[in-house]
Amino acid sequence: MKTTRSNAEQAGRAMAEKVTDLFLDVLLTNEEGLAWENMGLVGRLVDFKGHMPQASGYSQVDTLWRRVDKMRNWSAAHKASMILMRRLSDRQREAVCFDRAYRGRTKVAVDPFVPLKQVEIYWGDHQCAEQLGCSVNAFRKRIQEGYQRLAELVEESGKQAA
Repeated sequence: MKTTRSNAEQAGRAMAEKVTDLFLDVLLTNEEGLAWENMGLVGRLVDFKGHMPQASGYSQVDTLWRRVDKMRNWSAAHKASMILMRRLSDRQREAVCFDRAYRGRTKVAVDPFVPLKQVEIYWGDHQCAEQLGCSVNAFRKRIQEGYQRLAELVEESGKQAA
């Protein structure tokens, strides 16, 4: 049975989703990923259908400082998201991250040596729950409780800042 949420609940959920997105932005960014952004060998093989192009001589070293700076100087909102997400249980944190990063999306895997052969993976509730080692109902409950807790934490931090 679906229930409708009040405007306050919807606003709280939207804010909790934004916190999760900021957390994932930090979590999924690392030195190696930033340093080699758009320069991966597998990516090039896929782009050029299995044939490596000749090097252009442009190493993009002049853009490296921007990527390193991004890692060092996270916004206050990014830092706050890290603090808030730490206050969730591990299970809630995993569930809300899966909800924002995978749930309801189709991911395409490409074999770089056979670029025309693509495998589509749809991340429904069942696949996400299986990956997290829980039932679909437990996955949904963790998401609901995780966003609810995040909304409460955001509200608390807003009151403390005022």
